[in-house]
Amino acid sequence: MLRTITKDELKIILDNHTLWLNNKGGSKADLSSADLRSADLLSTDLSSANLSSADLDKKYVQISCIGSRKGITTYCIDDDFIWCACWTGNIKDFEKRVRETHKENKQYLKEYLGAIKYFKSLK
Repeated sequence: MLRTITKDELKIILDNHTLWLNNKGGSKADLSSADLRSADLLSTDLSSANLSSADLDKKYVQISCIGSRKGITTYCIDDDFIWCACWTGNIKDFEKRVRETHKENKQYLKEYLGAIKYFKSLK
């Protein structure tokens, strides 16, 4: 059963999530089993947010325990948009950033490039 979240409740959850991401208190967003079909999430950093079983208008994929921070990377297939820690952008720019940032660490490079390959296969 989906749980209904009002726009005001969603704003509070996402504001608290932003605080949590920036180590300023708040709490990690738990949007599991939420009805988010009309929510505008494009400008929202969903890194590490729990979206399991949420009903969304768009297709999202999350990969957990990845890279140097062992966090969650979220990809919106429909918008070609990635949230990874404090970085956001499209898949092309993300791949460029990954190759630059992790060129010296083969393990992290392999993890991220594997995720990117998977994301691209879904388009």
